[in-house]
Formats: sequence, C-alpha cells, structure tokens
Amino acid sequence: MSDVPRTNGRSEPYEVRIIEDRWTVFRHVIEAVAILAAGLWAFYIFVYQEKIKPAGQPAALNTGITIRTLGHNARRDILGLRVNLHNSGQTEIDVAADGYDIWGERFATTVSTRTLRARDQAVSDRDLRVASRTFVHGFMELRDMAVGGHAGNHIVLEPGDNESFEDVVTVPHGLYDLFYARVIAVPIKTSQRTKLPIDIVRQSDGSYWLGVHGNNDEDDNDAYYAIDP
Repeated sequence: MSDVPRTNGRSEPYEVRIIEDRWTVFRHVIEAVAILAAGLWAFYIFVYQEKIKPAGQPAALNTGITIRTLGHNARRDILGLRVNLHNSGQTEIDVAADGYDIWGERFATTVSTRTLRARDQAVSDRDLRVASRTFVHGFMELRDMAVGGHAGNHIVLEPGDNESFEDVVTVPHGLYDLFYARVIAVPIKTSQRTKLPIDIVRQSDGSYWLGVHGNNDEDDNDAYYAIDP
C-alpha cells in the first residue's frame, strides 16, 4: 500500500501489483530445471562413476612372468625371473597371495612323427617332442589379507597401477633345453575387511598352487623361455 498526494491536499492509499508475464515464469522454471539437471549430472560423474560404481566392481588383476639369461659358464646357467602384477579393474586392490613356479624341460633326441585328422582339426608334425619336465624352483607367499598371512605385508594397487619383483635362479649348465614358468596371484578389494582363506598347496611334482576358498578368484599366467647358447 502507498499514499498518493491528491490535488486537494489529501492522500489516499492505493495498491501496487507486480505481475510477471508468462515467459518470465517459464524462464525461471527452465533455469531451476537446468540447475537441478546439472547437479544430477555432477553427482553421476563425480560420485556414481568414480566412487559408487567402481566400488561394486570385482577385483581384477593381470599377471605376467618373464625369464631371461643373466649369464652362464661351463658349470651353471643363471636366470633372471620377473613377475608383473597389473590392476586391470576399476577398484583399488590388495594382493592377498602370490607366487611362481619354474620347470625345466628336455627334448627327445629322436624325431617324433604324428599325424591327426578329425572333422574339426588337423595336426601334422615331425619334431623333437618334450621328453621330460622337472620342477626347478617355486615360491608362494600369503600376505596380510590372507588368513595366517604375513602381517603388514601388502601390495596395494590403484586401477591401472603395476607392481613387479624379480628373483634369480641358478641351474646346472646345459641340463635343460627350455624353461616353463607360471605365476599366480589372488587379488582382494581394499574395501573388503575380512581376510581370505588361502592354502599353499604342494603338487605331486613338487610345485605349488594357491587354493582359494570363497568367491574370490586367482589369476595365473605362464611363459616359455629357451636359454641362450
């Protein structure tokens, strides 16, 4: 309400009304919707995609193993072994257990001939077949997140991170023609607080394997390597 002077010297109250046109109201509604949509989009990108969704993904790990010649003489061959662990998933992981085995192989001295023909396969070869495979060296370790593992011993990997370690193995010179190596590791999400029951299992040939109890899976990989002359 406001007083407006009159020509006769008296003032009387009057009303002032502000009426927005329909386009102004529509613009305000659009702006409010845009702000809400921007907030939802930011939540989707920065909270759901980067936090909530990755937390629901399983632990994923790629393993790799390589062997190379470090040196040799008339008595021994010295091999360098390298194990690589790569977090290929979308969530942070802790390696609960890992290890590797190495075998030495010898080939036969006479050529073996084989021909196989079936409906979906044909094989023909004339080569020196593997005559023996002997277990040479193995190492397995239970870390902090395994039941009974080494307390405080962690390998924590962010998504995309790598971790590697090396070892040296020495064998009699000329005893083996080829080496076969296998690596195995068990990843667990860092958000998981319960330790995982894992057994170090001795195989009949003397090598080792990791027996995992529960829903977690191990990852393993292998490689062949021939000694340089």
